[in-house]
Amino acid sequence: MTMFRYEPVPRDTGLDEALAARTADAAWFLARQYAFGEFRGDDAASPVTVSLAQETHRLDGWRPRADAEWQPYEPDTMVLEALVEREPGNGIDARLAMAGALRWRRALTAAGHLALLPAFTRVCPFATGGPLAPTGLSAAVRDRLPDPVALAPWLARIAERDKTAAEEFGVPDTGPDRDALARAAAAWLTWWHAHVPAAAPPQPEKPPEAWNPERLEYAFEVRASGLPGLELRAGQYQGGHLDWWAVDAAPDARLPVAEAAVKREKRTIVPTPAVYGGMPVSRFWEMEDARIDFGSVDASPVDLGRLMLIAFATVYGNDWFCVPLPLVVGSLSRVVDCSVQDVFGGRTPLAHATARDSVTWNLFGLGDPAGGGIPPAEGMAMPPSPWIYRPASLPNGLESPAVESVLLLRDEQANLGWAVEEAVADRAEDRVDRYARWIASTSPPAAAPAAAGPPGEAAARYLLATEVPAHWYPLVPETLADEESVRLRLARLDRDDASLESPLGRLLAETAGLHEQEVPRSGIRVERSRQFTRWQDGSAHAWTTRRKVSGTGCGSSGLRFDVLKED
Repeated sequence: MTMFRYEPVPRDTGLDEALAARTADAAWFLARQYAFGEFRGDDAASPVTVSLAQETHRLDGWRPRADAEWQPYEPDTMVLEALVEREPGNGIDARLAMAGALRWRRALTAAGHLALLPAFTRVCPFATGGPLAPTGLSAAVRDRLPDPVALAPWLARIAERDKTAAEEFGVPDTGPDRDALARAAAAWLTWWHAHVPAAAPPQPEKPPEAWNPERLEYAFEVRASGLPGLELRAGQYQGGHLDWWAVDAAPDARLPVAEAAVKREKRTIVPTPAVYGGMPVSRFWEMEDARIDFGSVDASPVDLGRLMLIAFATVYGNDWFCVPLPLVVGSLSRVVDCSVQDVFGGRTPLAHATARDSVTWNLFGLGDPAGGGIPPAEGMAMPPSPWIYRPASLPNGLESPAVESVLLLRDEQANLGWAVEEAVADRAEDRVDRYARWIASTSPPAAAPAAAGPPGEAAARYLLATEVPAHWYPLVPETLADEESVRLRLARLDRDDASLESPLGRLLAETAGLHEQEVPRSGIRVERSRQFTRWQDGSAHAWTTRRKVSGTGCGSSGLRFDVLKED
């Protein structure tokens, strides 16, 4: 079978004739209208006005787990990301501790007792030992200031004019010096207790309530109390930005309409035609975008998806209209009534796409959490959810570089998974490069004694196992009781010095094991960083967030057993 395509051969290779778009008589115009399909009647009218009725419910509660108590949530004053991601602490972080120490130094200067600062530093020093001890400038500053946590009980005694406490720092027994110091201590304690309640004892560091340490991601729920039984669930929120696509809802489209929450509005404007970049123009005299050429799309006869896209863009692209639907920030809404009035005076009611059981397409809708948020293409037992979630989205804020980073990867050579602590935060909350610290602490290998043998032959040593960096922690697979799933247990290596080094950062310290699917062949990286933003009411919000991103693929720790190494 032979197919021919007839193409005109122009007499001139220039574009002058085409760009001139010369016209002729009325018959020519009729022919052009016929060629563009303007005489083809579809018996369709254009919309003029749209009447809408929407049901709206404000979100007012959230909880980190399905078995936890609901907590209040006010979208106008609260940042949902901060509520979900904030790490619980004892209220005394490195920044607050340094602020308290500097504040007491300024108080001593104002009272004329700056000479007593070394005594306070000697009695209430900052902790300087341990693997997370600050170094460099942070350590130098802390060596010259007292620790406010240890300082607070002493200042409480000085404020009460305790003679023993005053003598501990070399303060005279009586006189204006002791009174000035007591007043300075009382003022400092007032500020300190306003930031750190005295009744709150130091608590061990814990992960956020919504953090799942076995999957290294967040899980939480939000709801509107006016919609009992309809909770928005985010089971796999990886941190960063919360939007409508981060949550799912049960596809229950049969909830009764709450008339008290229905807002009716009639829009007396012509609906706007839907447009997109590179859309073919509908007028002959309008120049099209030269960057888009649908005629040059290469599609085979069996490439139905691409052919349907071209047909939609060139034939049916101008049959869609947009109607703006204002939604309340931080709310759940659904359209309960929609009618369109056309140019002929007819009124056509439009039902939601979920009213038809055969419809599975739902743009901007909430998917089924059991189906991963994507409804199946066929065989749906229930239509998608008709609710539209308008989140209180976080504006662009300030984010610090990652203060802690953990890389999870697979090692095919060692048949293990590895958790690599790339960086952690010390007690001054400065970033510590674990690899650089390990290199600095590793002494060069001692020269092995020359082995007896023929001259010219290299000496060889037998190694039971090669050395693995101290910040690499193995993930050992374990079969669970159901014998169908595998869990990766975080283990430690028994090194030459008989020490089992524990992770220094918070991420691995809170993780005992991971589900196998959480460490894919591409690997993942989990980071902790600080966030700061201002909300719509002007309030400032700061917290520490965690984020899971893609990794670097498979890696190799260099771990090998029974190695004969030549020197």
